[in-house]
Amino acid sequence: MNRHIFLKKAKGYISLTRPITAILAIFGVFVGGILGGFQFFIVDLVVAMIVVFFMIAGSMAINGYFDWKIDQLAHPYRPIPSGTLLPNEALHFSYVSFSIALLLSMTINVLSFGIVAVGIGLLVLYEKYYKDIGLIGNILAAFISGMALIFGGAAVGNAHNTLLLAVMTFFLMLGREILKDIQDVKGDVLHRVTLPMKIGRKNALYVGCIFIVITVALIPFPYWWAILSFWYIVIIIPTGILFIYSILISLKDIKNIGITIEILRSGSAFALMGFILGIVI
Repeated sequence: MNRHIFLKKAKGYISLTRPITAILAIFGVFVGGILGGFQFFIVDLVVAMIVVFFMIAGSMAINGYFDWKIDQLAHPYRPIPSGTLLPNEALHFSYVSFSIALLLSMTINVLSFGIVAVGIGLLVLYEKYYKDIGLIGNILAAFISGMALIFGGAAVGNAHNTLLLAVMTFFLMLGREILKDIQDVKGDVLHRVTLPMKIGRKNALYVGCIFIVITVALIPFPYWWAILSFWYIVIIIPTGILFIYSILISLKDIKNIGITIEILRSGSAFALMGFILGIVI
């Protein structure tokens, strides 16, 4: 393999992992791990952050493997439909990534290993079976996202404190997953049966927006229940306003749904910053 092909493949694998998604998941684990204070920032938490990177890498790779025909229409620039990687290369990459995640999780504790094993099992089931079953697939994907915070807490023996933030993450990701299905409906129609296909794009938009509104409604509770400090509120209130704005522009014109999805992803990063500030200050 010459240098040019090697670099092209390497860029393809990096793109396949969807680095921004992986970084957000890593920060979710970090937040879950330090929720009880920085005294919990230990080697096991660092290992947990590495584990979740490989879990996300594996999940994105297996997603690319199962969805490459859909991506030819919806996301032709991705590594497999663009021809940078072969479907089997993505599948083998997912095997390696999941194996590394499992082996590393065994060095943390039994609960962490159990969460990773169940998480990988759910990811595979989601991609192979449940992604095609409308809302159930969306719920499963959102549940896995929320587990990142619980996993961080579990790594340091402090999982119970993460539950509320995990619930908020769950509802936000559930809303975003539904909106993504609306965005991808033209590519999905040949291979999947998603919620927008069952109830219509407009009705699915209302459902997705309801879950995002629930997330916003939960914003004050971590402060009211003394889980996070006032500095959390300083960051999270503007983020909540941004979330509301994002759904309003899609309700006004469903063609804006791509903008809404990107705002929600960026807002997720700000929300994690709010979580961190609420812990450390």
